[in-house]
Amino acid sequence: MTELPPQKSPASNHAHRFSIRHVLLSVMLQTPPHRHLPLCHCPPFLPYVVDIFSAPMVSRRVNRLLSFPCYNVMMIIPILSWMLLSLATDLTIASHSLSLKSERVREYLNPHLKFDFYNSTCPQLEKIVEERIAYWTAIDDTTPAPLLRLFFHDCFVYGCDASLLLNSSYSAHAEKDADINFSLGNFFVLDEIKERLEEVCPGVVSCADILALTAVYSIKQAGGPLYKIELGRRDALTSFAYSSQVFLPNFNLTVDGLLANFENVGLDAIDLVALSGGHTIGQGHCKSIQDRIFPTVDRRYNSAYGENLLAICTDNGSLMNGAFDQDVQYFLDPTSIKKFDNGYFQSLLEGKGAFATDVSLLADDRTRRWVELFAVDQKAFLHQFGISLRKMGKIGVLSGTQGQIRKQCWVRNSGSPDFAFNPDALLPVPQS
Repeated sequence: MTELPPQKSPASNHAHRFSIRHVLLSVMLQTPPHRHLPLCHCPPFLPYVVDIFSAPMVSRRVNRLLSFPCYNVMMIIPILSWMLLSLATDLTIASHSLSLKSERVREYLNPHLKFDFYNSTCPQLEKIVEERIAYWTAIDDTTPAPLLRLFFHDCFVYGCDASLLLNSSYSAHAEKDADINFSLGNFFVLDEIKERLEEVCPGVVSCADILALTAVYSIKQAGGPLYKIELGRRDALTSFAYSSQVFLPNFNLTVDGLLANFENVGLDAIDLVALSGGHTIGQGHCKSIQDRIFPTVDRRYNSAYGENLLAICTDNGSLMNGAFDQDVQYFLDPTSIKKFDNGYFQSLLEGKGAFATDVSLLADDRTRRWVELFAVDQKAFLHQFGISLRKMGKIGVLSGTQGQIRKQCWVRNSGSPDFAFNPDALLPVPQS
């Protein structure tokens, strides 16, 4: 295995907010309006303001804020002013409470994950994961890429908690069904691995850790190194599609947008470029590049590569008037498809970056230097990818008694708290 030096958990100012924001965003942005009041749109800064009121004695004021029906945005201002004034008398007591919580907060930002977490409780874990990925890859040699991608899409939305794997329910549209996740797949591989693990060590291995392990073993299956990654994550109770739309980086962002997105979870420019290298085994859908090849091919493409993409997406021109087959896929690294190496970066320098984000990495000095380095030094890329992957794997981790260990990755365990399943339960009952 490739041994990497210990890495610090992402030191993001937002890291401690994940569980709080998860509930509050779901309540304010995804629940229906009160039956007798018009629909309101609470301002996006409200969850961040509410985050500061985490001391036990003021939590009831947060609940009181949420109990107000929101007729319009301006109503929030006097409410927040009232809260700040009424909280002034609590500051002395609150400071003591928060100081007691400081150690717990530091532990959350640096979760107690361990390489040998399952050595005694499920020693067969990694062998089973490796065998099943090899089995499915023998059937479909593109299997590793979507499994690696699932780990990315899970970690960027409230952390590496397997919330991406939960199915939608009658009361919640889940992350996996968000528009931005339209191209995700191979969930069945994770479900099958979980089923086998439940046979040998029931109720032990979290789906969040299965996601992490399938990522590193997929890289190995695609010809890359086997990275060691810490384990001990637990599974989330909630999953909301809106969250994916907010927190996942879009394929047409500039470097400014990408860096803001990555910095929000404690990652930096070199992490952005290194993790983008995961596209070396990835595939894209024509839907993602339609505006780059129609009505004219983007001149920033290598001309032959751009025309080839147009031919792929239009079935060699048989689909007319801008019609695209959105299910058709193309390889993101034409230099060395299906092999985990630095070919993606070589392709970028040759004008063969499919997405607008690929072009932006070259257009900005903050990222271009890393693209150029990784293109000529594969060892440097593979080393940094492992470092960045481990950093990403510690975003918003649930541990200890937080969350749960799901028995099936696509559904919460029976008996889970109702509010996690239906956030409407947190809203006050409107008076008739």
